[in-house]
Formats: sequence, structure tokens, C-alpha cells
Amino acid sequence: MGSVLILGATSSIARACAEVFASRGHGLYLAGRDLFELGRLAKDLQIRFKTRVEYSFFDITQLQSHASFFDEVLSRAGGIAGVLMAVGLLDKKCSPLELILANFAGPVSILGVCADYFAANKKGFIVGFSSVAGDRGRRSNYIYGASKSGLTTYLQGLRSSLYPYHVRVLTVKLGLIDTKMTFGANYPLFLAANPQKTGLKIIRALDNGKESVYVPMIWRIVMLVVRLIPERIFKRLKMQ
Repeated sequence: MGSVLILGATSSIARACAEVFASRGHGLYLAGRDLFELGRLAKDLQIRFKTRVEYSFFDITQLQSHASFFDEVLSRAGGIAGVLMAVGLLDKKCSPLELILANFAGPVSILGVCADYFAANKKGFIVGFSSVAGDRGRRSNYIYGASKSGLTTYLQGLRSSLYPYHVRVLTVKLGLIDTKMTFGANYPLFLAANPQKTGLKIIRALDNGKESVYVPMIWRIVMLVVRLIPERIFKRLKMQ
């Protein structure tokens, strides 16, 4: 089976997805900014699943490096069967430009390179992590939400563009997951999902040919309600 490129591989959900792919016999190519942690993760996956695991440094914000990075991936992995884009930034200390670069411009850049490769080979898959925050602008995180809304729209268009080439594109709208990134979020605990279960649900959605999925599923209902609230009322709500 072909290797799967995982961008942002040290995140909890990416790790869970990597384990599912590895258990199925896929080779893995892990990429991220923490080389030490990538090395530890690669060794763990190799030992537990007896599969080939490569890894290297990758910074989503360094757009000029994306083409050469992907060439390195192909050289070392011998080709890839799919890519999982799990990179995301939700830090209130970051500037608006940093958030847009990490959550929208960067993913668009690297996924565009991947898309060209898959289209040329007429096979492959792309899994992109977006967020329920992109479904409606909220006063507390509207820059982050705008970047994720843009990514969701991009993935939708990419899915349509790659359809004639038999390349699948899955949009994952993540709700609250019990990870470091969302620690301290002001939501009821029952809305938070376990990363391991989340990873399995994401791969199952890919298996089933889904185009877009909310994870956890309860966020489909939550965001439907949120989107239905009239603007004149929504802007007055302190909960947002």
C-alpha cells in the first residue's frame, strides 16, 4: 500500500489517524516543526505496526519551501497515496495575518502542490481539517473562523476540481476535541471528543466516500442552531 503524508503529524488527532493508517499497512511520512517529537513518533509507529515511517521538518507558513518539500517527500517515500492536512493554529496571541497564513494560505499552498500530483496520477485522497468555527463568525474568534471558512470553501472547490481525476477530498469540520489546542475552551464537557475515537471516525468517513463530515457529529446540530439565529440577535449574545 502507498504511503500517507501527514502534515502537522504531532497533533493528537493526526497521531490517531496515523495509527489507523499504519494498522492497515500504509507507510507514513510525518511532517511538522518539532523534529524531536516527530522522531519519537516515527520510532513508536515503526515498532508497533512494523511499517515504514519517514519524517522531516515542515513549516506551513514557509510557502516558498512547499514545492521542494514535496519533492523530498516523493523522493524518500517513493510516491504517496494520500495526504492528511492536520495543521492548524488557534492562539489568541497570534496576529490576524499569522492565523490566516497558518490556517488558510499555507494549507492552500501545500494542498495545491499535492493536488497537481494526484491529478497527474489520477488517484489519491486529501483529508483537510477545517473547523466548525468557520460556519459562523463569532466575536471571540472571528479571524480564526474566517480562515477556516476560507479553507472549507477551498476544499469544496478542490473536491469538484479533482473529481474528474478520481481524487477524493474529505473536509473534516472539527468541533471541540480534548486536546492541548482546545484546553480551557468554554464549552460543556459532553461536546468534547476523544482524539483516538476522532481519528477512527475520520478514516471511516474517508472509507465511506464522505465529502464533508462534522466530528463529533453533535456539532452538525449545534452549528445548525447557531446559523439559524438572526444576526440582530446573535450579535447581542454574550456566549459567543
